Amino acid sequence: MGELEDESVINSVEAKSIAGMKTKSNTSTPGIPISTVFFRVILFVLFLICGLTVFIFGTSYYDRFPTNTSGIFKIGSSALFLVTVILARKIPLLKPYWRVMYAFFVASMVNVVTWYFAIYLREGLFEMLQVSTAATPGMTFAKLLEASLTVGTILVLVKLSGDDLASVYIRKGNLRWGLTIGFLAMVNLTASAILIAASGERLLEAMIPNLHWWLAFSLANGFMEELWFRGLFLQRLQPIIGAGGAVWMTSIWFGILHVFAVYVSGIGALVFALLVFTLGFAFALLMQKTKNIWGATLFHAASDFHWFIAFGF
Repeated sequence: MGELEDESVINSVEAKSIAGMKTKSNTSTPGIPISTVFFRVILFVLFLICGLTVFIFGTSYYDRFPTNTSGIFKIGSSALFLVTVILARKIPLLKPYWRVMYAFFVASMVNVVTWYFAIYLREGLFEMLQVSTAATPGMTFAKLLEASLTVGTILVLVKLSGDDLASVYIRKGNLRWGLTIGFLAMVNLTASAILIAASGERLLEAMIPNLHWWLAFSLANGFMEELWFRGLFLQRLQPIIGAGGAVWMTSIWFGILHVFAVYVSGIGALVFALLVFTLGFAFALLMQKTKNIWGATLFHAASDFHWFIAFGF
């Protein structure tokens, strides 16, 4: 009974939080009737384009497009999102959507910060310390640096907007369920990865010295990407395009990003993107159901850890 009562309290708090976001956004006018299917479809497409601008064309994960290596594009798109936030706060008709646009601004600023600090700071620092990013420890240190800058940027800008950390799912929520599902995923995917590695030509003994590096990389990347892709957007999109729409939206961004992953190619890239899309869908649902980021982070980390053991760094 205690657990059910806790869940009802959490659901009540969640509902009040979303209602509060709606109330704050509609102080002077109800705005566009977003409850209609027509407007939700329009908004879904517009937000999809905004997400592609950030996560596909603005990311530094790869260099498939000229914009991926353009600091001007990263700064320009961030500035454009900030302008839309300012306008949305001033124009009554657009006021219900300023928090979503602010989330795009924050996500875009991650690209700016990591481009100018993570990459260049990493090159200078690693050269001084004689650390190679081609080696497992170097790649892990690079990920920890990127994750620190990404998480720090998001948390600072979220706080500056007046929202608390609960708005990005950094809270207790249904902690027991989140950690249980995340732990089970870690055990299952790690065991299956060991079976895959053992059935191939990879030597398990040779992997043991790298396991702690892979795990650290996976945990850092899991938390960073869950915060960036889902924690930042799910609760802000939900009042506008619905809970299901928010799940689909963030999963599509996540899947398309991985079409261009540098470690797969050809038809394998499409299969990998579909795999990642379904995982992103599961992560989003888990985050919504447990009301926290922790279960999704562990599940995400388990997926990355599985890849490293089964296929290598």
